[in-house]
Amino acid sequence: MIRLKISAVFADLALCCAAALPAVAADATAPLAVHQFTGSQSCASSSCHGGGTRNEFLTYSRKDRHVFAAGILGKGTSLKIAEALGIGDPTKAAQCTVCHSPMEAVPASRLAVRLQPAPDQKPVPDRGVSCEACHGAAGEWLLFHTRKDVNYQQILGTGLRDLIDINGRANVCVACHLNIDEPIRQAGHPELYFELDAQAMLEPPHYVDARPSLGPRSWFTGQAVALREMSWKLAAKRDERLVVRWKALVWLLQMTEAGAKELPSGEDFSAMQPAADRLAKKASRDLWTRSQVASQLKRFASSHQEFADAKTDRIEQRRRAELLVPAIDRLWAALKKEGGVTSPGFEKAVNEAAMLSHEQDDFAPAQFAEALGKLEAEFVSALKP
Repeated sequence: MIRLKISAVFADLALCCAAALPAVAADATAPLAVHQFTGSQSCASSSCHGGGTRNEFLTYSRKDRHVFAAGILGKGTSLKIAEALGIGDPTKAAQCTVCHSPMEAVPASRLAVRLQPAPDQKPVPDRGVSCEACHGAAGEWLLFHTRKDVNYQQILGTGLRDLIDINGRANVCVACHLNIDEPIRQAGHPELYFELDAQAMLEPPHYVDARPSLGPRSWFTGQAVALREMSWKLAAKRDERLVVRWKALVWLLQMTEAGAKELPSGEDFSAMQPAADRLAKKASRDLWTRSQVASQLKRFASSHQEFADAKTDRIEQRRRAELLVPAIDRLWAALKKEGGVTSPGFEKAVNEAAMLSHEQDDFAPAQFAEALGKLEAEFVSALKP
């Protein structure tokens, strides 16, 4: 396993991040430094991804939230966070642009000739989280990535990131959607959560992926990757606030069959890191049957008895609840997608449980347990013939 100083998302951007963001890059054999960036406009023509039979760029540029990631840096909360941190203009601070506008750090030598700036200009081919920030510098693969006589592995060897692999997709997304320095959070930045399935669906996707059980696989893989990242961070430096989140995620994943087998018990962050990585790879490959989805959802719903246990710390219970409800929601979405199951009563119960899970300081475990019990009853009823 290769551990990089910064996320694999931006490894070839040579960025300086406020914190070391880890990523697994088992296939990082290509000399990334030679790849040049061509800019998002190289994807935007109607003969490519900008219209005609393919409109990925249009969907991305008009609807994807990543486009607007840089714009919020010069506004309200961002300015207050930057002031509290003493880092000056957030639109120019590496602590902010590393995730909100990663192309800011691309040196002129890494830009295609047509993107070369004038001597007095800063080389910024794209603002926000652009195409190449996720897909990789396109200089070498742009002109042949659609050729029929070139296979996918050959294209990956020239700098394209493997976003078809669910584990690879999670690795690209996790750093900016989970890892954040504690001083930045204390300065007012919202706490970050990573849930690959739901967050990908909210964009909306600028791609079509109709593979079987994609939702459950994405959810499970994303949570395992999140556990790996938390474990990495805690192994480097213990943070009690993060420890509580880590425990809640371990609790959730150990309620799955694969998680119970792969994840060790105890509070050994160094041991959990590789175990979570193995689980993520397994989760990305294993298909879910409808029966397995329903069984896992019921297992999660039946955990209401644990929330009624006053022996467990209330803060840890809340952290469990904020992970449990989205898990139930994503598995329910998978069942609905397959058809044959509807239940307004269940969906109302999920919403009620979600509201209670977000109460934070006012979280009431017993009240949440009651809501979860109703949710379980509604689910059992929904599955009856």
